[in-house]
Amino acid sequence: MTPFMQGSIAQEIIQNKLVERNTPTSINSAGMYRNPIYDTRTIQEQAGELDPSARFPNSIINTFNETRENDALTEIPNCDQLYPGEGRVYDPVLKACVLPEVATDEANTSDGNQDQPTKDELNYLRMSKDLTQPFGASNFLDDYVTQGLGEGTFLKFDPTTNRLGEGVMNPFLNVGLGAVDTLFGMPYLRENQYNKALQTYTDLGYGQSLGNDLYNIYSPNQYYKSVANNMTAVDGGQTMTNAEAIQSVLDAEREDKFYDTATGTTGSTKGSGSPIAQDLTGSLLGTQPITSVDAQGNRTRNDDVYRSNIAKNIERNKRNFGYSRFKPGVGFTGGR
Repeated sequence: MTPFMQGSIAQEIIQNKLVERNTPTSINSAGMYRNPIYDTRTIQEQAGELDPSARFPNSIINTFNETRENDALTEIPNCDQLYPGEGRVYDPVLKACVLPEVATDEANTSDGNQDQPTKDELNYLRMSKDLTQPFGASNFLDDYVTQGLGEGTFLKFDPTTNRLGEGVMNPFLNVGLGAVDTLFGMPYLRENQYNKALQTYTDLGYGQSLGNDLYNIYSPNQYYKSVANNMTAVDGGQTMTNAEAIQSVLDAEREDKFYDTATGTTGSTKGSGSPIAQDLTGSLLGTQPITSVDAQGNRTRNDDVYRSNIAKNIERNKRNFGYSRFKPGVGFTGGR
């Protein structure tokens, strides 16, 4: 009895489907069948984008290539020139110059591959240990920051910093590892590395020794003052001080700005440029963020830091190329 009833019910369902297929209930104004559950053609018809008599829907435009072409038109900044010696790379997602570790983290997140080191990751590890560059020197010296009077950051070597056993809770293990550290001359090795890193900052003019084993790494304001009167050859055959060259850029920026009396807002005749997605400057010893953010999320540039960064680029180009690559009122040029 039961198998018979099941067969009858199944036959009834099949018959109903055949009837529905032969006499569909979802017919549009042009007599064309449309899927009553979901049909792209119905949506496009309701939006006035498709003729009701059309057999196929309008194609959906793929904007991926267009977006990629627009991105290609965006000017990619020269991170090495903007942040000399820091090893920054341009991140197309953040649209900013970032340290390789930030770009590597972003790549690992998107690819899902965190086991295989990337080229940027290997490059970051190399630079982080290179004491001849500001990035690597800063990473090492950061552990030796101490108290001092005045402006800037103060350093002092401590032979126990980063020794074997440092931070170990077991007192016997702590003493034992400390003895091994001394036996193998590790304090002398760290002191040599410390002096090498300090020499990097001294050679770049980023700081000075104060005596009493103290070293002062300049703040942006201190650095700017230390090189403001240095003479610089610029485009056009002129020679001027760093302060004069940098001021010419600031003056030109002010000339480009205007005040709209109708709206009560300021603008620029050269456009506002791309907004800063994230300010990752100020990550090294002796640096500060170039922008600050108010409660409304608006970014404001710190002109003291801005002047210092331009001065560092000018001095760097003079060391590396023998020429500032700087044009008064414009800024840095690419050629000689």
